[in-house]
Amino acid sequence: MAFFRRLGAVLLAAILCLPVAEAGSLSKTFARAAMSKILKRDLARDAATAAKPLARSRQVWRYTTRTQAAREARYGLAPRRHMTSQTTRGRPPSASTAQHHYGLPKRPQIRETWRLPAGTPVRSNKVLGGAPGVGELTSSKRLPPENLVRTMPLKSWKR
Repeated sequence: MAFFRRLGAVLLAAILCLPVAEAGSLSKTFARAAMSKILKRDLARDAATAAKPLARSRQVWRYTTRTQAAREARYGLAPRRHMTSQTTRGRPPSASTAQHHYGLPKRPQIRETWRLPAGTPVRSNKVLGGAPGVGELTSSKRLPPENLVRTMPLKSWKR
């Protein structure tokens, strides 16, 4: 019995003496693993969904990083990239709100507005890992850079 008391005391002391940074990295590891599962499910679901042509043109948003936005402004939007299902009026959400709402793996820095012409083949699905009932689109063909309407930096409230 004394052995188990000593073992418990040693384990308790070891847990209390662990640095906070290691505990944070453990939670980041679990979050990365969960996001990896969601992205794999999303990829499989997108592959199984049939692309249908849009009946009329539509404007959509795409949340991304600065470097990716610069690349897309130069070369266009590659196939299978995720976009919102529609646009709404008003100012853009903060970066962390957009990340949680749309289930993004990284905090976005830029919101791009893209014009999808009528006849563009798109897959329509619900966002995985984001807010319930939020839709997303993925195009099965490349969009030219001329379809990029606007880029807007997002405010990050993290200080």
